[in-house]
Amino acid sequence: MTNLTINEIKSPTINSSNMYIDVNGQGKGTLTGTDVDPDLVSAKVERLLSFKEHMTREVNEASESNLFSAGQINAFPVKATILKTQVDPYVRQAFYSATCIPQITIYRVSIISGVYKITEKIVYSDCYILECESAQSTENSAIHTDLTALDFAFRANQREETLYFFDQEGTPQGQNVTKINFSQGTLTSSTDGGGGGDAAVS
Repeated sequence: MTNLTINEIKSPTINSSNMYIDVNGQGKGTLTGTDVDPDLVSAKVERLLSFKEHMTREVNEASESNLFSAGQINAFPVKATILKTQVDPYVRQAFYSATCIPQITIYRVSIISGVYKITEKIVYSDCYILECESAQSTENSAIHTDLTALDFAFRANQREETLYFFDQEGTPQGQNVTKINFSQGTLTSSTDGGGGGDAAVS
């Protein structure tokens, strides 16, 4: 989980978060320029102040074997905190009307050879908002020090995570992809865009 202090968020001299979010293309976009991965610009990503996901696998504690294949994976709601931008009313409307958000994407970004590069991407598909909460912090009484954010939680039917690898010179060294379909109970993985197989999630 990535958490920021109020001072970090207010400071113009600190790159206080390397996490960004795209809520179905509804953002205004906080990253621009030739030193930014084009995918981040086109996705109109917003700052992600905090992010947490948690999954467990249930197994029979009395089992005489060490096999976990019979265990069921439980995915708890994913929790995120964002600044109140134009994404806020979109998330709230989806919550009020119980409508599906087709995709919510989380990005982890690193500066590689002077360019903001995506090093991790998690795409959640068929998402439903389960919780909404407004959070406001007033660290002191000075003007313009209030921070208002939106905390929300969602569940998704699918989760696809891609890790991108680079060498010390910033040259891409491949990627690893894992995709889990909770509704179908399947897991697919591949490396460098090839191969991969299905493993039962059950």
